[in-house]
Amino acid sequence: MAHTSARRVGRRAKAYVLLTMSAFAALFGLVLLVIALPLRILSLRLYRRCSTCILELVVPAFLLPATLSGLTIRVNDEHWRMVVAPRAWSLLTIIMCNHASRIDWLIALWCGNVDVPVRVSFLTEGPMQFLPIVGWMRKLCEDIFLWRSFKVDKARIDANIASFKATGTQRALFLAIEGAIVDQGVFDQHYIRECNDFCASLGYAPFNYVLTPRYKGIHSLAQHAGAELFSATCAFTRRGRMLNIQLTDPERVVPDLFTIFADEVEVTCHFDRLLVSAEQEQAKRQCMANYKYRDEMLACFHEHGRFPGGLTYRPLPTELRKRAGCFAAMLACAGVLPAYAGWPLLLPKLLGGMLAVLATCHALGELISGESRESIPFETIFKSFFYAGRDAKLLQQQAGKKVDCELGASEHIAETAHMLSLMTKFPVN
Repeated sequence: MAHTSARRVGRRAKAYVLLTMSAFAALFGLVLLVIALPLRILSLRLYRRCSTCILELVVPAFLLPATLSGLTIRVNDEHWRMVVAPRAWSLLTIIMCNHASRIDWLIALWCGNVDVPVRVSFLTEGPMQFLPIVGWMRKLCEDIFLWRSFKVDKARIDANIASFKATGTQRALFLAIEGAIVDQGVFDQHYIRECNDFCASLGYAPFNYVLTPRYKGIHSLAQHAGAELFSATCAFTRRGRMLNIQLTDPERVVPDLFTIFADEVEVTCHFDRLLVSAEQEQAKRQCMANYKYRDEMLACFHEHGRFPGGLTYRPLPTELRKRAGCFAAMLACAGVLPAYAGWPLLLPKLLGGMLAVLATCHALGELISGESRESIPFETIFKSFFYAGRDAKLLQQQAGKKVDCELGASEHIAETAHMLSLMTKFPVN
């Protein structure tokens, strides 16, 4: 018992140290992007070139903790060449991934940083831009933040993509079209049942491993990429056991930063080229067919420990020297410059303070909600408050009881965040 407790404490301490390292790399990038921000007034093209150069330093350093923790990402060589090849000529490639984890975006950064590096952008939920450090940094990187749906936010998406093409800025756009992650709460199980009903309405058997895709607007988004649109299906394993098993299985684990920093996790990625029609109804059918295929792929992986087809998957490079070098350069810069200015202890105080704050916020959020939701730092504590009471409210609705119609604290935060977004958004965002 004592040995088990000590091991848990050790895993948690390791995870918090690595989380602090990632947050420090992101903070360094945030400072550089803020310094470069005035360039945006002079030239949008120049700002994007500068921010791309900054990301070439920051992303390897940000990936170092995941590398040290033993994260392994496996791909099939032929499929990988198919995904990487368009980077030689195409300004935009789009990758749509199953939403099996809270670190899909980190996997995208890893895939975009090896062999033929490319700038990676994300299409994600609006409130994420307000989370400290990483959220703020991704805002300055001009990711696309959605508040309602692809369809409603179509103008923002189109403007962002058109603007990047106009400045000749090459990038890969990553998104998970399921649009949600489910845990084991009442609200989550209700959403799974809604997805099952949607499958039945279209003549499909319920999906067991994936949610239904949010197809509205996908047909428009897909036209921007043309033929350079890819589907990524990811299976996560830890100590030989698949983590993203059936959605309703209590043993299912949704990997987040804490998961990969505490244990060695292996991700097997299967890529396919995806065709989506410009006509919405046809696009819906194509997306559903693709998700039926993904569901079958993951069922095979769960049963046999591999995807069907007899393909081999090799680990992507870790580029440990490059990532360690970038992180060391950040530490040197953050240590030497303040020391020269008369603040020799600024760096150790900063790192110690970040460790204490990150550990406290994550542990408190996990205690409140019972879940670790750390896709980026501070999300667990944010979501523990944001999701507070939603299960109870849903149960009241199902029982036919009157629900207090006044906005709760989480709704007030959402409305406030939306207004802040309107006030602070960039012209193309």
